[in-house]
Amino acid sequence: MSDQIDRRKDSELQSAEGPPDPELESLIAPQGYDPDFVDEIATMESLAVQRRKGIRFVLMLIIVVGIGFWFCTPSDFVAPENLDEPAPFGIDTRPTIPTNKFLKNMVPQTIGPLKLVDVTEEKAYEDPYIGADIVRATYVDAEGIPGVVILTDAGSYINARRYLENYKKLIEQRVDPIEWQERLHIEDNYIQWAAPGFVDLSYGLAWNNEGHFISVTSPVREVQEALVSGFPY
Repeated sequence: MSDQIDRRKDSELQSAEGPPDPELESLIAPQGYDPDFVDEIATMESLAVQRRKGIRFVLMLIIVVGIGFWFCTPSDFVAPENLDEPAPFGIDTRPTIPTNKFLKNMVPQTIGPLKLVDVTEEKAYEDPYIGADIVRATYVDAEGIPGVVILTDAGSYINARRYLENYKKLIEQRVDPIEWQERLHIEDNYIQWAAPGFVDLSYGLAWNNEGHFISVTSPVREVQEALVSGFPY
């Protein structure tokens, strides 16, 4: 009897067992899936965590905006008492000036009894709109008394309000108005005055129409009022 143990050959064992299974790169990735993709899913935050982060972001945004508004608002900022009162001659309800047309073409040929006699486009070198491109329209009544409309595109209601504030300083420095009314606040702003003796600016009303600045002045109250009441913008 042979003392050798009967065993299979190595070649027979390999053919029976087959090739070894490939080593998986991810412990949770089943065969056939991209391991990188599965690992990315495994490390994703839960919906609850994402929701909490979103709430924190919104709260931080509100705080930052509030702080910015606080520091950007002047310390002496006070809403005017006439904020809810209608503006003179309904200027706060007039249509906005079209932005697809030249300002020069926005000037009517006639306004009530007044007739347009001159309109020019020029660069302003005087207060209150130094450096601005303005349209100056001159009207006269039947007796030849003039009234002047000035238009300029200030670019924004903020810049238009600055023109009004400069106009106010100009008047305060040169004359002592016997009548004065103003509303300088956020978007809808105007100043109105009566200062006899202030040459061609004795009577006037200046306001902003969105980002446009408009002023109407005359040495005679009746002419100024007729001009401003009939101006379309």
